[in-house]
Amino acid sequence: MPDRILIRNGLVLTMEPGDRPRRADVLVEGTRIVEVSDHIPSADADIVDATRCIVMPGMVDTHRHVWQTQLRGVTYDWSLKDYIRSIRFQAAVHYRPYDMYVGNYLGMLEAIDAGVTTVLDFSHCINTPEHADAALQGTRESGIRSMFALGLNDVPVADVYFNTLAQRVEHARKLRTNELSSDAGLVTMGISLSDVLVAGIERVTHEVATSRSLGLRITLHANAVMFPQPVSEVAFLEQAGLLGPDLVWVHMNQTTDDELRRVADTGGSVSTTPETEMQMGMGHPAHGRFMAVGGECTFGCDVISNNSGDLFPQVRLALQTERMLRNDPELARYHGPDLINPSALSHLEGATINGARALGLDSRVGTLTAGKEADIIVIRGDAPNMLPVNDPVAAVVMHAHAGNVDTVMVAGRVLKRAGRLLADPAARLRLMDESHAHLFEAIERTGGLIPQPPTPLPW
Repeated sequence: MPDRILIRNGLVLTMEPGDRPRRADVLVEGTRIVEVSDHIPSADADIVDATRCIVMPGMVDTHRHVWQTQLRGVTYDWSLKDYIRSIRFQAAVHYRPYDMYVGNYLGMLEAIDAGVTTVLDFSHCINTPEHADAALQGTRESGIRSMFALGLNDVPVADVYFNTLAQRVEHARKLRTNELSSDAGLVTMGISLSDVLVAGIERVTHEVATSRSLGLRITLHANAVMFPQPVSEVAFLEQAGLLGPDLVWVHMNQTTDDELRRVADTGGSVSTTPETEMQMGMGHPAHGRFMAVGGECTFGCDVISNNSGDLFPQVRLALQTERMLRNDPELARYHGPDLINPSALSHLEGATINGARALGLDSRVGTLTAGKEADIIVIRGDAPNMLPVNDPVAAVVMHAHAGNVDTVMVAGRVLKRAGRLLADPAARLRLMDESHAHLFEAIERTGGLIPQPPTPLPW
């Protein structure tokens, strides 16, 4: 990889507050952006011609279960209950460390291909310590930037010697001390909590204390379901004195406005995954209400067992859904809305700088700023679905898809160029075929992926 890369003559979206799109060059030296300006000299640089292209920061996905790549599309007509019964309680049982490696490697390549350069990986299929090692190996080999949020949750048939909280905490401490000791690496460590409504607040309190003692970001599923009456994880954590700026809350559909305000006031973040939330019966996406009380939107693809790892449609769906919800009161009084909010720019910020801020990475990535690490994507503006680019923000948010992503760079390393991933395509096929065959043979032996529970769930 050359030490100097010049992205030349692109329409640049720096995502810095107040910056307007402009025609410019971006110079990368080593792992960092060193200049964004007009007519940078190209001596000794590898040239990426960005004529008729949009150049912007790589996108940040704040919630994805990357291990599920081999289960692509099996939950397309399922509810959340079906998903939990058949994926969390059945399919996960059959994952070997090798399958975790394959899922993470190929899942991260999918993210890269779609212009996502950072993923918060909510890794809750840690059947053994070796499963975590394998997932990390796959992530590292892909070249992506990731926060590996180690799951402290129990799994259905984990090794009998690795299914107590004490053992999982000890494993987390070892990972933090050794392999993931640095917060400056490409792959950093976080923690994903057990579900509060399953594990109980005492266990979750201990998990939060452990995470904070290790200096780690924390993520948790919350308020995605309704029991016979609403139950609030926000209230549980607030009563335990656990709210804080290191929490990335996921979904939050049933959360009240007051609870969202408490999350915003304590510096917490919310990740919205509109496609799964709207299909699986979780409720309306909550990001608009979170924005209304002072929070920032961020987005995730959630589960590849249901939808693609392309963040563009998640941002677009979230934006248009929130606009619909805000328009409804006007329509109810037989009056067409005079203003359409929120803006497309607010949601592009959600997919870039807001996501970086939620993960505590905004000093490193999220904008095209001299001195930051070079996580950059180039999106073709000359494709039929993009031409003409009247407004680059509109082009990205309203029209772009993964196939328009021409070039992807993470920390100065080019991972996709001229529309093609640089990873070996034959190896990708071989890995998927081997792992997929094992998993689905094992799943079929135990009754197949059918959304019928062995026992009813309590909600």
